[in-house]
Amino acid sequence: MKKRSNLLFLCLAVLFTIPALIGLFHPGFFPTDDGNWMVIRFSAFYEALRNGQFPVRFLFRLNNGFGYPVADFLYPLFMYIGVPIHILGFNFVNTVKIILGLSLFFSSVFTFLWLRKLFDNISSFLGAVFYTLFPYHLFDVYKRGSVGEAVALSIAPFIFWQIERKNYIFTGVGIALLITAHNSLAFIFIPFVVLYMLLKNQTLNLIKSFLLGFGLSAFFWLPALYDKQYTVFDKTAVSDFSGYFITLKDLNILGVIFFVVILGALSISYLRRSREYLYFLFTTLFFTVLLFPYSTIFWKYFPFVNYIQFPFRLISYIVLGASYLIASQINLLQGKIKIIFAVLFLIVILYSAKDFILPKTYQYYPDSFYSTNQDSTTVKNEYMPKWVKQVPLSMANERVTVITGHESVQNLFINGNKTNFSLYSPQNSTLQFNTVYYPGWTVKIDNKTASIDYKTNGLIRFFVDKGPHNISIYFTETPLRLFSDFVTLISLIAFGILAIKNRKILFK
Repeated sequence: MKKRSNLLFLCLAVLFTIPALIGLFHPGFFPTDDGNWMVIRFSAFYEALRNGQFPVRFLFRLNNGFGYPVADFLYPLFMYIGVPIHILGFNFVNTVKIILGLSLFFSSVFTFLWLRKLFDNISSFLGAVFYTLFPYHLFDVYKRGSVGEAVALSIAPFIFWQIERKNYIFTGVGIALLITAHNSLAFIFIPFVVLYMLLKNQTLNLIKSFLLGFGLSAFFWLPALYDKQYTVFDKTAVSDFSGYFITLKDLNILGVIFFVVILGALSISYLRRSREYLYFLFTTLFFTVLLFPYSTIFWKYFPFVNYIQFPFRLISYIVLGASYLIASQINLLQGKIKIIFAVLFLIVILYSAKDFILPKTYQYYPDSFYSTNQDSTTVKNEYMPKWVKQVPLSMANERVTVITGHESVQNLFINGNKTNFSLYSPQNSTLQFNTVYYPGWTVKIDNKTASIDYKTNGLIRFFVDKGPHNISIYFTETPLRLFSDFVTLISLIAFGILAIKNRKILFK
């Protein structure tokens, strides 16, 4: 009976997710801040993967066909998830919409399962609906179009659920998924995951889960940290944090329900003295303070502002903490009073979400608009290699340019990841492969590695002796990236062994 009751309320939580999904079933794609870029980036990612690059790091088509290493730095998980969906026959836009829909669905499921470890069914149901229909959560999907953040928001409650289960294996998997889902949200959430596990006296599980999680995601985070030195990221101000505080006109992305929950949480704090309750109350209040302009002094001197970029991004954690608080409040009540307050809270949740549930407009670009678009898909080209003298404003007229000499390229073959051609050079000459140089690019002349001059203009230039030659240019892993791939492979093997050895406990 208990299992049936749990399943019933879990289904109810999913049922209340449906209003948030309706906008995804409408033909076309809703205009958002980042949505089109995410579709374009995914289409270029899929193209690079199909041409043999794995893991995908350098997207050849972007940056006006000169290539851009954005996949080496920014949240690749949604694109890896999108590959099998696209292979099933869904176009690029619908693939991204499916990912957004699955993110909302699993946000509801995992939040319920997490809270159910702590509270009763009604309380957990309400917390799950609160989390999924929270205005900022919907704002992330339908206004910002931040696919990576939406995916990360579905993973965060999964991690806390596994912590309550004391399952360090799945906690580690969740941490790996969070890191690859969205850089900034991982940066925000991970310190509080550590604190929560310490609070739950799970020090050993903390060590094991983080070793596994960081190992599984090493293929991404290790190169992203190391390769950053090759880009202009550290010298580029992507955004001015002072323009992204919450003001009075923006309070609707918190909604009436948030302030009701916070007031209620403060009112009953004398009744709820548990460490978990105080933890979520104080961390939620702390982040709430940082949303508003009077916290400028903190942001001005905080050393990692460039990683978070927008103060309002902290709401991603606030919604998790507040979902715990609302469930905790309802859990204190009994009988008819519990039902009455649950219904009232539910009404306020739906009222708070009403302005964000359905997009106002749609656009109807063909799939080719995305699959041929050559935008860099970042705000200020912040991952451009630092030796690029001028960002390309248009496509090159040809893939290979003869800088000095009179050769003509013959038998040119291009598949994105690899280019082959032959030529006869009557004299020593210099050729330019019209692609931005990034560590991993290799030029071989007659199967011998050639030296690349990239400091002249940031593109791939190389010297060719006179005579006939076969030339191959391709992108491959650097030693550091190969090491990180190896760490991930070993971690995957370790996960498989642990899963088999602990399968009875793992899926209990």
